[in-house]
Amino acid sequence: MNQGSIKRPPVFRASLIQLILLIAICCVFWPVDNVLSYSVFLGGSLVVLPNVYFAFYAFRFMGSRQASIALHSIYRGEMGKFTLTLVGFALVFLLVKPLHSAALFGAFIVATGIHWIVTAKMVTAKPK
Repeated sequence: MNQGSIKRPPVFRASLIQLILLIAICCVFWPVDNVLSYSVFLGGSLVVLPNVYFAFYAFRFMGSRQASIALHSIYRGEMGKFTLTLVGFALVFLLVKPLHSAALFGAFIVATGIHWIVTAKMVTAKPK
């Protein structure tokens, strides 16, 4: 893993923050309705896990000398992320009964938004 002078974006840290928020929200919902809670957890996990996969592949190579390799890694990471998301949804709908589908999709949408916001704030933050 060669690294050029370009600093890697903090995408793993963003996923960790997202996972901590997801667990905290699920702990709040658990006493109210455990089906709702694990449905929210699964929906959020369908964002976090594929994003970690993408981050692993997309940011392995940095720098202008490795541009073609980096581009290939980004493509591979994005295709893997897309595949993991589709397979994850299929497995959840096939294997998890009972399931609160509105909570699953709601958590997926909210977790995607949180990921965008946290990543944007981290990337644009001024170094200390």
